[in-house]
Amino acid sequence: MKPKSAVKDRSLISLSWPLILTFGIGVLQPMMDSWFLSRTSETAAAGVGALMPVLGTVFMAIQAFSQAGASIASQYLGGNFNRHARVTQTMVLLGSFLLGIAMTCLIYPSSGLIISLMGLTGETAKYGGEFLMVVCAGFAFRAVQTTLTALIATHGLTIWNLFGNIVTIIFNAILNIIFLEGWFGFPKMGVTGVALATASSWLLSAIILWFVLRYKVGHHTLRSDLKRTRVILPDWIRIGLPAAAEPISFQLFQVFITAMVVHLGTLAVTARVFSANFAMFAVILSVGLGNGNQILVAHLVGAHDFKKADRRLHQTLISSCIGAFVVAVIVALTGSHLMTIFTSNPDVIKLGATCLWCDAILQPFKAGNIVLTSALRAAGDSKFPAIVGSSMMWTLGLGTALFLCFGLELGIIGLWLGMAADEFYRSVVNYFRWRGGKWQKYAVV
Repeated sequence: MKPKSAVKDRSLISLSWPLILTFGIGVLQPMMDSWFLSRTSETAAAGVGALMPVLGTVFMAIQAFSQAGASIASQYLGGNFNRHARVTQTMVLLGSFLLGIAMTCLIYPSSGLIISLMGLTGETAKYGGEFLMVVCAGFAFRAVQTTLTALIATHGLTIWNLFGNIVTIIFNAILNIIFLEGWFGFPKMGVTGVALATASSWLLSAIILWFVLRYKVGHHTLRSDLKRTRVILPDWIRIGLPAAAEPISFQLFQVFITAMVVHLGTLAVTARVFSANFAMFAVILSVGLGNGNQILVAHLVGAHDFKKADRRLHQTLISSCIGAFVVAVIVALTGSHLMTIFTSNPDVIKLGATCLWCDAILQPFKAGNIVLTSALRAAGDSKFPAIVGSSMMWTLGLGTALFLCFGLELGIIGLWLGMAADEFYRSVVNYFRWRGGKWQKYAVV
């Protein structure tokens, strides 16, 4: 493995700005899919959009395990245990590929049940099922792509992730046009074409990022590494399982919220799908800064520089909360105009724009929660946000959302404000956990 300059001494911005743009491109892909689908049918866009929380659950599980492994590698790199870092990378790559295959085997035969549980019917159910059955075939590619992105970022080479994602989003757009318009002799494939373009772009991204890890990072897989993975595997499971539990719980929570929105009618579903796309602009900043901070915290914990890790966390927390709020307000101010990108229905535009103002309340708390949770995981303290966070989500958070939606009859506005309350509850508890300092005891190194 080639020697690298100390990542722990890098600035947050130098690490995070490529991560922000990379995540932004990742968000752009489902938005682009929604746009292409909306050109065909708003019903198709709503059906596929309603499944995003389900796909998000799968992706969050993969990402949590990937980032848990990357955090372990970061701690080893911070402590100058380069061989251990290499073994960890090999183990996480192989494990993520197998996890992706397992997800495909789980989702494909269950696609009909998932559509039914989401409450989708008629044309909406047809389009959603068609998309899900095709796109799930690419989960292994998505798993490898996500893991490679995390491992390359661990070495501070975040700019290469950005380059790889730019290439793949362009490739995805081209394939969407080809499959939807029937260019070059291809039939017009509609929803199936959009799903096929998405899965193909994951494969291309994984190939590009593998070459970056192999030749830019200098990663070599040795036979002896495969034997040594059993030494590091317990730590990966210890951190990875709880790390996956909280985001999976969050995505299942989103699935439940989406089911409640479906209960409110097609207007509410369409407004939520379209407005949620624009709400992601604020999340892009929070996730980018949170991931950059996670890399720094993991390296600093590996070097046992806990004071600097604490200082980094607070700097990131302030920047992320303020930045997310500003972005969310800008999006809300332009919400009515943004919604016209997807629809000309005045009722959808009005309701979607109102949802974006509710999102301005949600985003500062969401940003704080993202930064705090990722920092706790980076330090190895992943059980607390998993157990406490999930418990609060399904009690206080869900209770608040249902009360505002049905008790006060605020409809989708009440659900959105309930999600804001949930982020507030969990961010406060996670902050006090960090301030308590118990995370210092969970380091791998």
